[in-house]
Amino acid sequence: MSLHSALRFADPGAFAARSIKAHEVALSGGKTSDLDARVLRAWRRSGDAGISPDQRAPCSVLSREEVATARGETPLHRVAAEVVASVADTSSAGRHLVVVADTRGRVLWRAGSAQALRRADSIAFAEGADWSERGIGANAISLALETGTLTHATAGEHYVRAHHGWTCTASPIRDPRGRVLGVLNVSHPLRFSSVETGALVRCGARLAESLVAALPGASRPGVDDDDDAAPGTVATPVTAIRLLGWKPAVVRADGTSIPLSPRRAELLALLASREAWSARALSEALYDDPSATTTVRGEVRRLRQLTGLSIESQPYSLCPRERELVDFLRVEHPDELLPDSEIPAIVDLRYGI
Repeated sequence: MSLHSALRFADPGAFAARSIKAHEVALSGGKTSDLDARVLRAWRRSGDAGISPDQRAPCSVLSREEVATARGETPLHRVAAEVVASVADTSSAGRHLVVVADTRGRVLWRAGSAQALRRADSIAFAEGADWSERGIGANAISLALETGTLTHATAGEHYVRAHHGWTCTASPIRDPRGRVLGVLNVSHPLRFSSVETGALVRCGARLAESLVAALPGASRPGVDDDDDAAPGTVATPVTAIRLLGWKPAVVRADGTSIPLSPRRAELLALLASREAWSARALSEALYDDPSATTTVRGEVRRLRQLTGLSIESQPYSLCPRERELVDFLRVEHPDELLPDSEIPAIVDLRYGI
């Protein structure tokens, strides 16, 4: 029986015990169904990157001068201090730590009570610390960057054992075009686990996004500096995206139907299934090879050009308006989703796993 996510807040102690046991089983080479497959894959990548579960500090920490430079390089530098101050509790009774990290997972802003800061210092959770997967192993910040959604990491879900006494919740912060600018994270000791933390993080991320959107020029489309974001074909608007059944296609307002090859249909289904994907995550889902990012970039470029769909990069995401047109997202049981496909990620979507 897998570890139910509701247990995370209903019984934090039981969730912690089972997740830590699953951590030991998985890292000793055994198999466990107690944790989300995304966490298990993140652990595997952490190990492949050379991170030790007994590591105490991140692989790199920026100097004070480097932190100042990194802050200036992110669009969040004009809003982060206000967001952190709004979410943090710096009173003597404050229990949680608030941090804002950039898209590379580097902690650039931090706030909390004196006791929260001391606890964070004990695991080098400090400004300048590399909290990416490759810097300190899987954690809420790295998982939020990987999945593009609000993510929890409680106790044993962290790759590094020194973090097992913590529960963390992180959410991407996006600009008006949907691009991820950084991550807002709230962390506190396990015993203070509360479902309300997710609401706090969501509110903080939305505050950051509203402040970014209000900045001069923020709503004006800019030049996409991602070299794989070749412009798509200018065409009439898309009115339907059909991925149920044997003939996947994108339908335009003028009635033309653009058939999709099996691979492009799988790619589009995955893009539609969540808010955002990294190139590495798509590579693993499509090819079972996280290093096939060049192939994924080429497929995304060709899908854009063929269909005219609005697919953002860094991370990859289908625009919300077009996601609403995807047929399998509007049915309760998408049993007919790409019936020819046998890749595990599509099978999971088909049967709601």
